[in-house]
Amino acid sequence: MRAGRPSDLSALAELWSTEVHEGRRDSVPRLVELQRVLAQFDWEAQSRVVDDGPTGMAGAVVVTSRTTAEGTFARLDPAVAGKEPARVMRELVRWGMGLARAAGAASAQVWVGPGSRDVLKACGLDMVRPWWRMDRTLSIAPPPPEMVAGYELIDASQLPPGVWADMHNRSFADHWRFSPRSEDELMTGKEPGLCLMAVVAGSRDPAALTLCQVETYTDDRRPQPVGLISSVGTLPEHRRRGLARWLVAEGLRRLRMAGARHASLYVDGMSQFRAFDTYRKLGFELAFETEVWEATFP
Repeated sequence: MRAGRPSDLSALAELWSTEVHEGRRDSVPRLVELQRVLAQFDWEAQSRVVDDGPTGMAGAVVVTSRTTAEGTFARLDPAVAGKEPARVMRELVRWGMGLARAAGAASAQVWVGPGSRDVLKACGLDMVRPWWRMDRTLSIAPPPPEMVAGYELIDASQLPPGVWADMHNRSFADHWRFSPRSEDELMTGKEPGLCLMAVVAGSRDPAALTLCQVETYTDDRRPQPVGLISSVGTLPEHRRRGLARWLVAEGLRRLRMAGARHASLYVDGMSQFRAFDTYRKLGFELAFETEVWEATFP
């Protein structure tokens, strides 16, 4: 096992694509998007690679972290292929957990597709959450948006910069393992017309938001491009009024007009708000279940 290098990214993307084909990973962003996201990543300190001969990669793990009100949570992203995948996975996960513990993290999480239960249990992790990708086709028109009385719908072209992070963070503050997001994280590269907010009629006080974008994924079975609904959040005092359904339906309509052939969103499979019920009413069905495994450190 050796430290990772920036030059490993292409081989790592191929490894991730292999996992997608084998049903062990949800999807892989395009290489150019991975390069953007990992531009400041410290490969030597935060990744490890297991080589398989002079040119192959048997496995790799990258470790990132986020700060929450409960402390810092490390996220391990292991990938394996070839011979002895269980042994390689175990080595990579144990290294990542050691790094997380040494850095003072409150816990380490591993988000993986099915098939790694025995290895992760042996490493001291417990499965704490299913995380669902829900899909629907856009080859047929989605249900029409149903306006909610007392509210107006506007998009990012009608709002000043800087309001989205505050609104997002207040909407998700009571969700599981919430960590605040910055305006750049949420809005970089997004089309203003695909970023929607419900506001109170008259006062225009924010009430709910939905962020959408059109993405193209490599080696993916979904018809491309995909309309991704990346955030759906409502402030507590405005919940249970139909705002999420209205915003998602309008987002689907706009994504279809923007050329998306398929739509996907992600939701906590144990959501106390049962958001998945709303999505099912809009034609979404469970397409992939990621398992969230976690170990907490004393």
